[in-house]
Amino acid sequence: MAAARLLAACLLGIASAAAASPPAEPSDAYLAGYAAAVLELQLGWPSGSYRLDVERGRVRLQAPATVDAEAARTELAAISGIRTVQLVDDRTPATAVRKRWFPTEELFRPALADPKEPRFFISPRHYDTDIDRVWLVEVGYGADFPVYGAVDAVGNGWNIGISGGLFGLFNLEAESFDLINADYTVGIPFTWRQGALSGRLRLYHQSSHLGDEFLLNAAPERINLSFESLEALVAYDFTPFRVYGGGEVLLHREPADLDRLMAHAGVEYFGANPARLLPGLRGRPFVGLDLKAFSEHDWSIDSSLKLGMQFDAPHSDHYLRLLVEGYRGYSPHGQFYSDRIEYLGLGVQFGI
Repeated sequence: MAAARLLAACLLGIASAAAASPPAEPSDAYLAGYAAAVLELQLGWPSGSYRLDVERGRVRLQAPATVDAEAARTELAAISGIRTVQLVDDRTPATAVRKRWFPTEELFRPALADPKEPRFFISPRHYDTDIDRVWLVEVGYGADFPVYGAVDAVGNGWNIGISGGLFGLFNLEAESFDLINADYTVGIPFTWRQGALSGRLRLYHQSSHLGDEFLLNAAPERINLSFESLEALVAYDFTPFRVYGGGEVLLHREPADLDRLMAHAGVEYFGANPARLLPGLRGRPFVGLDLKAFSEHDWSIDSSLKLGMQFDAPHSDHYLRLLVEGYRGYSPHGQFYSDRIEYLGLGVQFGI
């Protein structure tokens, strides 16, 4: 409940700030109007002879066969705030599905506050456990990689790919920054989108291992944690907010007496209209609250809260996030899944 109240306060503060200071970057509706004016007034395209869609600064343009579509692409790409311009063949309906290898569309956005999403990050944190209070740092490497998909001109469709991640937890108070725990994940995600609805079905494997120096110094009772899980999540976007929910079932697990079920839900705010910070550099706020409950822990709720700023640039899919994060519940670090912890820290995430 404390995390939920903190999230509500953050969202209220962001909404108030947004109302007081209009965003410097244009909205999708503004960009669509601007682009239409360029096509009709500057290039002389007849009104109604084309189809134009703008989503998060990405333009999809269905042009008639009688015009110079490449010239239009050049003119529209020069508009500040437009990230990409995709041309759609006039002979192909905008709702037609285009299949291709290695698609670039992100149909299901990974949960902002889920501590086990594969991503690149570093997060120093202060942990409060039943045994000790200590400074640790978690480092993560991982990403989702779409392999094949079918998406129409307005971004509806499906992708299938592979994902992998490494999550390493290190002791900042040890002389050599001992590795405490390492979680390895690899999976096959199937993602889809239809308008504001999106989802992910993922079969994945996780194995967890203790660090050698930690084993020598602490001599803990080792648990061989390894499992395969089937995850299903569905999200609904009502920009700038998103809610999602679903769960997981363990198909195979070690130890064999682990309960199989987990419920998963969350809510996010992600600034739709970034503010211009420097020439070519934009920033937008975000807040995410992620909630999980495992039957193994009698459905006790584990809460993860992350809030901060994302920095990105027009015509680029890369980003940098600076954030504050907090966690309360059973440990998300594999070998310590039966321990209750709290932590508060800072983080840096990289979108590559």
